Amino acid sequence: MEFNFINPRKNALVYLVKILSGCLVLWYGLRAAGIEEPYWAMISLIVVTEPDMTVAKANFRARLINTLSGCVVSCIALVIFGPTFLAMLVALTAAVVVAMLLQNYPSNWRLGPATVVILLSAAFSGNGLNQELHLAFMRVGEVIVGSAMALLQTVLYIWLFKRRQPHEQRPPAP
Repeated sequence: MEFNFINPRKNALVYLVKILSGCLVLWYGLRAAGIEEPYWAMISLIVVTEPDMTVAKANFRARLINTLSGCVVSCIALVIFGPTFLAMLVALTAAVVVAMLLQNYPSNWRLGPATVVILLSAAFSGNGLNQELHLAFMRVGEVIVGSAMALLQTVLYIWLFKRRQPHEQRPPAP
């Protein structure tokens, strides 16, 4: 009996190793740093992870831009409206408008409005504006750390791959 429908994609093992090793580093590293449940760092690692440096950089850039714009919009909505569903709707609207009006905004613009939901949902569990803003910034920090870990892993992967190539197969130095 053959399982022809099971055909691993190119780089499947690379993705698996990078995601699992990155999640282990993030989970234990961020927990040691005092972040009890670093889920958003792990999600960002998964979103940004790529074996190709150009794609990884583009994913990192998009994740950073979307996270920062979603954070700014969310924090403004929190200050003006407080942690309410209305604040979430206003911030979602603003995040979509920002993404649609700015030229050269990353194509995966939906991460901005998703960041709004993530940050405001964290703020719903806060007790006061200071704690709500603190929770929002903690989520943003996790996203940035997870994205940076994915980019760092890509750099390390490329370096290790180039080191493994036999000396005679390496391209000549420029």
